[in-house]
Amino acid sequence: MSLPLVFPRILGTLLTAAALLVAATAASTVSAAPSAAAAANSAKLADSDKLTVKLPDVEVLDQEGRKRRFGRDLVAGKRVAINFIFTSCTTICSPLSATFKAMDEELRRQAGPEVQFISISVDPLTDTPAELRKFGRKFDAGANWTFVTGSRASIDAILKAYDVGTGNAEDHSPMVWLGHEPSQRWVRTYGLASHKLLVDRLTSLDKPAPKAAAASAATSPEEAAALDRMRQVASQAAGRAGVQQASPGTRGVEYFTNLPLVTQERPRVRFYDDLIRNRVVLITSFYASCKDVCSPVTHNLARVQEQLQDSVKTPVQLISITTDSGFDTPEVLRDYAERHSAGPGWSFVTGKKENVDWVLHKLGLYNEKPEQHTAVLWVGNDRTGAWLKLHALAPPEAIVAAVRKVL
Repeated sequence: MSLPLVFPRILGTLLTAAALLVAATAASTVSAAPSAAAAANSAKLADSDKLTVKLPDVEVLDQEGRKRRFGRDLVAGKRVAINFIFTSCTTICSPLSATFKAMDEELRRQAGPEVQFISISVDPLTDTPAELRKFGRKFDAGANWTFVTGSRASIDAILKAYDVGTGNAEDHSPMVWLGHEPSQRWVRTYGLASHKLLVDRLTSLDKPAPKAAAASAATSPEEAAALDRMRQVASQAAGRAGVQQASPGTRGVEYFTNLPLVTQERPRVRFYDDLIRNRVVLITSFYASCKDVCSPVTHNLARVQEQLQDSVKTPVQLISITTDSGFDTPEVLRDYAERHSAGPGWSFVTGKKENVDWVLHKLGLYNEKPEQHTAVLWVGNDRTGAWLKLHALAPPEAIVAAVRKVL
């Protein structure tokens, strides 16, 4: 929520489920056969990796203080891995950088193709070349790893080209871009995935795409370890999360609005009166065709719902709001809810785009593109005005504990 006195910042984005690979998502899927709506979702995914990047050839500074042209000197003609960091970051930046180091070592072990690693500061006013050089030494960064800073305008142009938000540094994304510029092939994926999987994806960009194969429900040890690491970090962050009290101007129907929306079960709901008023709520965003974090988050919340029913007497309303209202019809959401074992008291919300977007904006969950959504989970008690924010992949026990904090 972008509430001025209540929800000042997303807690370092809390890693936005960075270790949840596509394979980890597959491991979370249920055994029920997908319906026609699910098949349509899968078809939509086919184009999601066909990304294009218009390189901004702006002037930047590297960690040695040298002036470079971002497009011409750092990316053009190269195979690249790009992440987004800042040196005072206390959450995802060091793990992202450690993954880059592991990728570099794996490429050397394989005698793989030459790769240019690029870490772009999202806090250029603080991150001088000297600070970036010091940060790079922590990871024994080699000559093929460039840390980038520069003017705010130059960095913002780069962030825009790679669909990275330009707001608070703490809200930056754990997504990384892997690209083969000569063939104009790019993919965006999670930066804390297994370094071997990232290397495989990066080195295969200029090769013909393999024929699609059925996803395996098995998770490799590396993927399981990465997933466990994410859950540990989310759990630690959940333990630190504190309750904040909503100020008078950020409560009630005047703030949340009663815009008409639709759920998987109801043809019309008023957002505040029918879903939030006097309730304890869990609110997150998702979209049905998401192929990375959404499915694991939804399965996690299904476990939360089960535990709440067993251990908390107060009813808790779960609300999952689509970021892709143009595609996610009530039928699509109904299928999605069934496949993820959502129980009664869990509303999957869609509706007119302008209404859904405004509600997401009020919650601080709006992004121009559905895939840019974050795995933020709001835990709130409308009756008392108590709210807190978690990562939606925090362990179910931690989320249940957070619910108890707001009761």
